[in-house]
Amino acid sequence: SATICAACCSGRPEVPEGQISHRNARDLTRTIVGRPLVRVDAPAARLAPHRLPERLAGDTPAAAEARGKHHLLRFASGRILVSHLMMRGVWRVRSAAEEPWGRPDLVLATRDHQAVLYRCPRLRLLEPGEPLPPALAAVGPDLLDDELDPVRSAEGGLARADPARQVGDALMDQRLVAGIGNVYKSETCFLAGVDPWRAVGSLTESEAADLGRVAAELLREGVRQRGGIRTYAPPGGRAFGRGTKWVYGRRGKPCRRCGTGIRSRGQGDANRTTYWCPACQA
Repeated sequence: SATICAACCSGRPEVPEGQISHRNARDLTRTIVGRPLVRVDAPAARLAPHRLPERLAGDTPAAAEARGKHHLLRFASGRILVSHLMMRGVWRVRSAAEEPWGRPDLVLATRDHQAVLYRCPRLRLLEPGEPLPPALAAVGPDLLDDELDPVRSAEGGLARADPARQVGDALMDQRLVAGIGNVYKSETCFLAGVDPWRAVGSLTESEAADLGRVAAELLREGVRQRGGIRTYAPPGGRAFGRGTKWVYGRRGKPCRRCGTGIRSRGQGDANRTTYWCPACQA
């Protein structure tokens, strides 16, 4: 297929955690970076004040980057397109000959490909020299940054957290360590054998290191996957559909390791649902 999707074929997006932004940066680099734009459309009415077609006309994408859950598309002019997909946004790359699916927010077309953005609540085009938005400037070390050690990044980020803060809540704080969203939070804590309700200050150095190592491994695998987050593969089989996981989304079902019923409840100020096994993570 000529289509490179950041979502499943149904059009329903994957959970846009750090794996999605890095996968999108890779796909954008392969297809539109280094190629001049021949067309820029911004049909979403809310983007009209930004004058994106006028400001980007004839420009050339020079680099595509990911910082945690943020996307940065740098242009030869020095402008930077910053996007954050939040819960529902999607970047897709299609052949230039294809008609964009649905109602896009933004279309960046080169001669051969078009990068299409959907349902993105946070989009901003920075002029050359304009500072990064505060939320992006405050992002902590990215667990998928090849130049950083994810173990040290996690240890350092957790060391900066309030010692009384719960581990699961701290892992979601992009200012401490970037890339972990709600799914990977639960899966990381389970695979590291850490109770997400424990206080950060109670973690041993080894436990903090395990959290960083496991999270980075899951995120790297997520960059390679399509069709939903998969952290668990059934013995002798494969994961199907929108992914198979150890604990996430499995409230009341038996733990895949010990058979104990999986529990869940809201955590942190945002009340995001955390899933855990009370036996394996005791």
